[in-house]
Amino acid sequence: MEIDEIIMTLLSAAPDGIDGRTAIQKLGYFVSVKLNKDAGYGPDFYGPFSPRVASHLTNLVGLDFAVEKGRRTVRDRMMYSYDLTDDGEELVKKIREEYPEEYSTIRKVVKKCSRMVHNNIYVLSWAAKVHFILTQTGKATTYEEATEVGRLFGWAMDERQVESAVKLLLALGLVKENQ
Repeated sequence: MEIDEIIMTLLSAAPDGIDGRTAIQKLGYFVSVKLNKDAGYGPDFYGPFSPRVASHLTNLVGLDFAVEKGRRTVRDRMMYSYDLTDDGEELVKKIREEYPEEYSTIRKVVKKCSRMVHNNIYVLSWAAKVHFILTQTGKATTYEEATEVGRLFGWAMDERQVESAVKLLLALGLVKENQ
């Protein structure tokens, strides 16, 4: 399964589309981990970021498989939401037939994240950061250690945020209780 197919399946799994590029990046990160797919994620301000995912998302919009809508937030920033076009929906049907296991995994990730974080992008970001930290250290860490390692990437998280992140990672099956 290619990155553009992953993004399209992410968008199809969210009935009302996905609000925010950050949400797509974090959901894409979790899916890439679950599918053992190297999508080129590295540390960035809001957690793991993939230039390849960003590029593919832009291409899907340009090819009219996805639609991007911008709106101003209360802080006068632009928030972009994404949804599939009819042509995008048709392609997702083919993706589902060709990659039924991956399709199911992606839908489960989106559903669990949606249910657990209730559109709180910060929890998605914290969870992606904590998981990235765990993969970089290669060992179990305490909440305090995770906050310290996070600072090395320029990420300021407190132990309460790490705890919220771990709950989501446990639900996604990306960490074990003692990690």
